[in-house]
Amino acid sequence: MHSTAHRQGGKGLAVWLLGIAALAAGLWLALQSRQAPPPPTLSPGTVRLDEPRPLQAFDLVDHHGQPFDLDRLRGHWTFLFFGYTHCPDVCPTTMATLNAAARRMAELEEPPPLAQFAFVSVDPERDTPEQLSKFVPYFNKTFLGVTGTPPAIDAFTRQLGIMHMKVDTDSPDGYLVDHSASVVLIDPQARFHALFSGPLDPLVIARDYQQLTHYYEAQQ
Repeated sequence: MHSTAHRQGGKGLAVWLLGIAALAAGLWLALQSRQAPPPPTLSPGTVRLDEPRPLQAFDLVDHHGQPFDLDRLRGHWTFLFFGYTHCPDVCPTTMATLNAAARRMAELEEPPPLAQFAFVSVDPERDTPEQLSKFVPYFNKTFLGVTGTPPAIDAFTRQLGIMHMKVDTDSPDGYLVDHSASVVLIDPQARFHALFSGPLDPLVIARDYQQLTHYYEAQQ
């Protein structure tokens, strides 16, 4: 009788151990299934920051005369392009490209989140809100023109590694501004998330943006 009880106790322990093993296996599978997918495969001109860079507070103004600060970046994606309204070629071309990219995004089979687009002037001496209001809506009425004091613009561009420098010329405008032509992508947490470099293509921007947002959402 003692032997029978011993065998029954051994069977109970074995069943208990099997149950623990099954539970552990289930937990392991659940953790595996929750792991983030591999990073997206982007075009050569698009760079995603492995660790998105939080932006520091800044104080600018849009072409409607409204404050443009960190709060305007939170809760949605934002494309930032830096240029100036007297730019003879690169800026108008890039603005037209971004307008086409916005249309391409809406046409994708699985459209990514709606983004805001902002043209940030690196020529604040001439690009007042009034001047920007004549330039930016020509390309897209939903795009924002952004300016500020020279020190505020300098502080903002430094955060994003955007270079710009005034160049004196004999042109009627008096000077040109050399500047970075890349497009910066800010994520909903107001962090520098990715960079699009030339040559810029509307469909490539749209598809890379779609992949970036899908990967971001999978990580949340």
